[in-house]
Amino acid sequence: MEPKLNIPAPLLVFLACLVFFLTFSCARNDIYEGVYVAESGSSNKCSNSQIELMEKGLAVWRLPDDEVSFRWNIKNNEIWLSSKSGGIIIGQIRDKTIEIALPGMDTTCYFRKVPLK
Repeated sequence: MEPKLNIPAPLLVFLACLVFFLTFSCARNDIYEGVYVAESGSSNKCSNSQIELMEKGLAVWRLPDDEVSFRWNIKNNEIWLSSKSGGIIIGQIRDKTIEIALPGMDTTCYFRKVPLK
C-alpha cells in the first residue's frame, strides 16, 4: 500500500495561491531590453551617455570616460539599477523613455534607440 500525504487543506490553498501570484505577478522585463541614449542638449555630465539593458537583468551604463555594470529590475513603473558595490539608482519609466535624477544633477531622459530583439 502506498503512503498518503496528509497535507491540511488550508496549506494546499495557500500554496496554490502563492504559485498563481508568482506566476502572474512577474513583470516581463524583456520588453525593456535595448539601448537607451541620453537626450541631446542636456547640460549635465550624462548628456553623452547611454544605458544598455540586456538579458538576465544585466546592464551597462556608458559615459564618455567611464563604463559601469549594473543589474536591473522593473518594479511598477520604476527601473532599479543596482551596482555591485550595493548602490541603487531608481529611474522612472515613461513610454519608451527612462528618466533618471542623480543627486546634484538635473534629470536626464534616456530615449530607446535600439531594441535588442
